[in-house]
Amino acid sequence: MASGTSALGAESDETMRRRAMAMHPSASNRKLKILVSADAEAHIVQILVHGCVSAVNLHALDLVVRRAATLSPGTNVVLDLSEAQAWDSVRADLHPESITARLTAQGTAPAPFPLGVIPPAP
Repeated sequence: MASGTSALGAESDETMRRRAMAMHPSASNRKLKILVSADAEAHIVQILVHGCVSAVNLHALDLVVRRAATLSPGTNVVLDLSEAQAWDSVRADLHPESITARLTAQGTAPAPFPLGVIPPAP
């Protein structure tokens, strides 16, 4: 009987975890979907983002921007968030100056590069 009780408790914990995940603001789009495209000479790199940008995955987005900026000297990077959602708490972190400042603070910023950001819909 004890094994049946522990199995019931584990099921209850799993149910509670699923409910908590479903109520989370990013529940419908837990992962970012990112498409990176570049012209033949890598002078312009566009990063198209779908999903929900949150404090949890903001660092991953920074890494994609940094990687795109290092493809070629003087690469123009366009971060297109028009198809993404963003938590209100990270909207200020999605401005070009904020992204560049984070990359510089981490010591991972490539040579200065032009960065344009198309903001997410309100």
